[in-house]
Amino acid sequence: MKVLITGGGCSEKIDNVRSITNFSSGKTAGLIARTIKALNPAAAISLLLAERAVQAKGFETKNFRSCDDLKKLLQSELKDNSYDLIFQAAAVSDYSVQSLTVDGKEFLPGRISKISGADDVTIKLKKNPKLLETIPLWAKKNNKGAVVVGFKLTSNASQEERAAAVKKLFAVKNPPDYVISNDLSEITPKSHPCVLWQKDKIIMSGQIKAVVRKIYALNS
Repeated sequence: MKVLITGGGCSEKIDNVRSITNFSSGKTAGLIARTIKALNPAAAISLLLAERAVQAKGFETKNFRSCDDLKKLLQSELKDNSYDLIFQAAAVSDYSVQSLTVDGKEFLPGRISKISGADDVTIKLKKNPKLLETIPLWAKKNNKGAVVVGFKLTSNASQEERAAAVKKLFAVKNPPDYVISNDLSEITPKSHPCVLWQKDKIIMSGQIKAVVRKIYALNS
């Protein structure tokens, strides 16, 4: 079995020393990799991890910084390789910087060495593509049986809000095969509860390791 796992948070440049990012550590990607390796020591596991993520030792790893970096890595990996199981656990930036205006002068992101001493700074954002909507399309070109697992993180959401967020992921043209939903309010260093969805139904609820084992059992 060939498995591809993404993890960590994207970072979008503002100037040469600042960026817009999130708090994703990438630890979930490492946990998924170790869980599958324990189930099948012969599994070929590749990871795409953010540069600042916790790096998982013992696995083939490539690093990314921005949403665009991750998009190019995914396209390359899924063009050149035939994966059986893909976990899109990376926290992809919803927005990146289109331009910034510093004291009335406009710059492209990363084209100003450092914003310092300015009285007025305006940052204009642009929407990034939803990578999870195209990963199934890229993956199934080389392997029609490829299984894609997406993640949907919410924060202090009700059960109804979590379900609605998951259903949006399944409603796109190229939906994932499964979605793992989790809520930031419930995640601690020792506990990561989540729910495994397939289309409009819940397959199971439990800790992330148990959910990964279930996905592996259903698709091995």
